[in-house]
Amino acid sequence: MRYRCCLLLLLSGLSAIAAIPVASGSHPSPREMMGIERLRGTLAGLSQPGARVIAGTPSSDAFARFAGLPDFESGASEAFHLLRRGDAWLVIGRDPSGVLYGCLELARRAKNDGRLPAALDFADRPQFRLRGPNIGMQKTAITYDGAMYDYRYTPEEFAFFYDKQLWTCYLDFLLDNRMNTLYLWNGHPFTSLLKLPKYPEAQELPDVQLNANMAMFRWLVTEADRRGIWVIQAFYNIHISHALAKARNLPYQLKEPTEFASQYTRYAIGEFIRTYPNVGLMMTLGEALRPEYGPEWLTKTIIPGVKDGMRELRTAEEPPIIVRAHATEIEEAMHQALPLYKNIYTMHKWNGESLTWTDVRGEVLRMHRSLVELGSAHIANVHLLSNLEPFRWGAPSFIQKTMQSCQRIGIQGLHLYPLRYWDWPNSADNPAEIQFDRDWIWFEAWARYAWNPNRDAAAERAYWIGRIAEHYGSTEAARHILDAYELSGTCAPRLLPRIGITEGNRQSLTLGMLMTQMIDPERYNALALLWEGDAPPGERLADWVRKEWEHRPHEGETPVGVAAEVAESAARAVAAAEAAGPLVKKDRAKYERLLNDMRAMEAQYRYYDAKTRSAALVLRYGYSHNVKDLHGAVAPLGESVEHYRRLVALTDKTYREACSVHSVSRRIPFRGAPGKYTHWRDCLPEYEREFTTFERNLKTLETSGVPAGKKGLDWLFEQ
Repeated sequence: MRYRCCLLLLLSGLSAIAAIPVASGSHPSPREMMGIERLRGTLAGLSQPGARVIAGTPSSDAFARFAGLPDFESGASEAFHLLRRGDAWLVIGRDPSGVLYGCLELARRAKNDGRLPAALDFADRPQFRLRGPNIGMQKTAITYDGAMYDYRYTPEEFAFFYDKQLWTCYLDFLLDNRMNTLYLWNGHPFTSLLKLPKYPEAQELPDVQLNANMAMFRWLVTEADRRGIWVIQAFYNIHISHALAKARNLPYQLKEPTEFASQYTRYAIGEFIRTYPNVGLMMTLGEALRPEYGPEWLTKTIIPGVKDGMRELRTAEEPPIIVRAHATEIEEAMHQALPLYKNIYTMHKWNGESLTWTDVRGEVLRMHRSLVELGSAHIANVHLLSNLEPFRWGAPSFIQKTMQSCQRIGIQGLHLYPLRYWDWPNSADNPAEIQFDRDWIWFEAWARYAWNPNRDAAAERAYWIGRIAEHYGSTEAARHILDAYELSGTCAPRLLPRIGITEGNRQSLTLGMLMTQMIDPERYNALALLWEGDAPPGERLADWVRKEWEHRPHEGETPVGVAAEVAESAARAVAAAEAAGPLVKKDRAKYERLLNDMRAMEAQYRYYDAKTRSAALVLRYGYSHNVKDLHGAVAPLGESVEHYRRLVALTDKTYREACSVHSVSRRIPFRGAPGKYTHWRDCLPEYEREFTTFERNLKTLETSGVPAGKKGLDWLFEQ
């Protein structure tokens, strides 16, 4: 499956010369030639005597004989116009990317119709300037000297980095979906991609490996550029070479600038710009570096390093750089940086570590608006999806509404995490699948609405039914499968803000929660009570119980109500997926995995529904001190364990693990550690023990009262 797209392209390249000629100008760019080659491959099997296609930019000599060609708006990058003029079909791109996308659009239409369209006058352009996913050059656990985010590029750590066939398939997938950026995240990538002769003791890899890395990176960025994709290398601050740190008795990561760290980082950045002039840089100023030092580090180290590289290249054109707003004083940093350097993009999280709704509010909305108003292009980061993994998720209407919200704010770019970030390109399935094949609808939906979110809802439903039908061979089956995606798609986003935490890599929703965590989740989040940027108005469980006890009116969504509603929505998703079964005509195994995921999600949300009802009664006991409330909590808690057992049975053979965060940052339901509490079967004994402990302690309460030294509610669940 992982090489299927490559094989099809190879076979198309071996086809006979196209019966319909495709001409270009005298000096087409590599990007234009990529589009022309793809179009020729499609037209090779078609016969349309007398027809010809001409592709190029408006200034191309290929259009010398045509008058009155349409103009493009100023700044309409990547735009294209398709026209028929007599026996000529014209692909006119505002720029090479526009030619590329125009060729792909004409190829799509010709493939669907079996011929070039009889009438053609169509123009299109993207609504978002930057559109693309990221790949973590990072692992599920900290492995390199105990330093977070730092990993060397080696075949042992990242075998996929050296797999050209896999890269070709992925880059073609991004091109087909008109994505134009690809981010590679790492703490300190420079020693894996550069020779740094000024600091020989900084080298972390043998010469042979370093040379292979540099050759591979050049190949990757060249192939990406042909497809209109801008590769962007991310790094954190202040991280330095581990070898250099050991040689000079320094920490690997610094909390504040030093003269030496500034000189080293500036040099590394300058060498990177000089060595890879077509590659972008994205930085996280904060986390290791304290927020107040971000403006200084950006203006006195990063930007000077970029300008050093520009001088080496003898160019006045500023390479674009992207600055994340995370963990730094981003507004002050930008106010200081913009007078020095204009070609800066900003980026801010749209969500926390979990996706919870389609809008942002409060401080998060204010931050996005503030960065938009600076005047530089601003990018929304759809961040980690810790509440969605590991199941198949694809709700196109949810994604469309999210991108419409971004557009209203003035955001100009999408930075997209894969559903499973920490173990690219592998899914959590047993056996593992390639993510962009398994999760095609996730990537395609975000790409489609980043290109244009303003599409008719009914037409979009028909479009997605058609796309799903291509996978399963039946329009009737596709209707039910789309319903299953949509019905399951809002479950985690709605439930988590009501009962859990959403920030800081601290919770794996699918693994469940202990009762003490449901009663008081705030204590487990060192960063914030809740990512209040994207949850709709509503109440947390403790607030709901208090208002119930005080007979006060509720506001917005309630945790007990939402828990019941998402359980019902998940059950309806299963019914829809099951209805598709008799209608599926191909890829039966893929359908069975999707169906199993829907059943697993139903078990998960029925578990949460029961446990939320139980936790609410325990919290009520804190006000009533009536043991009847605790007795009422026993049955739903036992019910939750039964649902969890079913979840274990559904996933025992089908998944290697549930969560991709293995580090100690994960605190709910259990502190992370490599190979520990990563699968549902690991957690089930703990929930069974929790239930029996609660029953035992309830009996103790009835017979002996609260044990000496115990207070609060936690003791009810202590062994």
